[in-house]
Amino acid sequence: MKRDKNSLLLDLGWCEWVAFPQLKIPAIEAQIDMDSQISMLHVFDFTTFKEGEDLMISFGINPIQNNSDVEVYAVATVKNRRQLTLDSGERHWCYSIESELRIGSIKKTVELFLIKNSSSLFRLQLSSQTMKKLANIDPRQRYVTGNIFNPVTIGILH
Repeated sequence: MKRDKNSLLLDLGWCEWVAFPQLKIPAIEAQIDMDSQISMLHVFDFTTFKEGEDLMISFGINPIQNNSDVEVYAVATVKNRRQLTLDSGERHWCYSIESELRIGSIKKTVELFLIKNSSSLFRLQLSSQTMKKLANIDPRQRYVTGNIFNPVTIGILH
C-alpha cells in the first residue's frame, strides 16, 4: 500500500504554541503566516557585542500576548543582518539568528529575524516557507497541537 507523502506530515493550524529551548523560551504563541518568506521574532532591549570572532546579540522578549510582565532574555550568535520592509511599509535593519524550534513532534533549526516591535499581537510569526516539507497547514484551524492556555487545562473552567 502506497502512502501519500502528505499523510506523514504534522498537521498545524494558523496559530500554534512553539518552544525555543536554546533561547529559554518554553512556550510562545506563533502565527503561521502564509504570505511571508521570513520568520520574525518581536523583541525588545536588544544589544550586540563581540565574543571572540562572533557577533552576538542579547535581547528580551514578552512571549505571552498582551502581557509585558513575563520577560525572557536570551543570547544568540548573529547569523545575518539585512534591511526588511514590514507590512506597515517601514524599513528596518534587522539581525537574524538560528535556533531550534519545537512544535508538536517537529524539531527544526530555523532562521529568525529579530524585529524590535512589542506592539505586534503575535510575538512570533513563522513563515509557511519555514514549515514546508514538515507540516500541513490548515488556515481554518488553530492549536491543532494543543492549546497551553486553554481555560479548561489551566483550571479556569470545568
